[in-house]
Amino acid sequence: MCCDFSAPALIGLLEATFNDPIARSRLLQQPEKLREIMNEIPARQWLFEHACHTNNSHQVKNFIVAMMKSSRLIWNGGGIAQDVYSEALSRTWEWFNKDFFTYNPQQASFVTWFNQKLRWMIQDVVREKVKEESKRLNPPADEENHEWIYGPGTEPDRWQETIQEWLDLVRNHPHRFRDCRMQSYPNVNCQVLLTQILTVLGDSGDFSWDAIAQKYGVEPSALKRFCKTRCFRIFKQLLSD
Repeated sequence: MCCDFSAPALIGLLEATFNDPIARSRLLQQPEKLREIMNEIPARQWLFEHACHTNNSHQVKNFIVAMMKSSRLIWNGGGIAQDVYSEALSRTWEWFNKDFFTYNPQQASFVTWFNQKLRWMIQDVVREKVKEESKRLNPPADEENHEWIYGPGTEPDRWQETIQEWLDLVRNHPHRFRDCRMQSYPNVNCQVLLTQILTVLGDSGDFSWDAIAQKYGVEPSALKRFCKTRCFRIFKQLLSD
């Protein structure tokens, strides 16, 4: 019964805010009241209808966005990398503005709807970054265009975990990697090189063949060819096992 009585009052409060800029500003400074409004189906139904079917729909839509941001309910990403979260958040706001009219007030609050999409966007951004980093390690050959370590199904915020899993894979199979050495460079084997490459990717994501080659005193083209034809092939086999 409480919600039945509170709905008209909340709608009345919303109506008042559109006629009084000061009241609107005060309401946006009350996150608890904003949460109450967005959790009340009749109140968000009223907002949605006015955003879709009134002359001041743009103003109402902007107010809904301001309410969402001021409610402090938009998911902050937890431990998600800041660059990933910022990109996903930006894409989600673009989606929200474009697909706003597909929203159903009966099913979820504006913020719940937004947060669900935000999580999907984060997955998309992470997958894109994993693909980009993978391509750095395996530039296309003359007639080939494939990736060597892209892990399908990588979950959001698992890039560091995935790098660690790959490092463990290399370290736990020394017999598969250490015996594969560069000719004339016995100290340069696949385990050393893959460990170095994955560590660089995990630390900064900035991978350079020239930098790795300089570290071991090897020609970059020879190092790249050795890794591509020998080390990466072994690594891909282990990933598929």
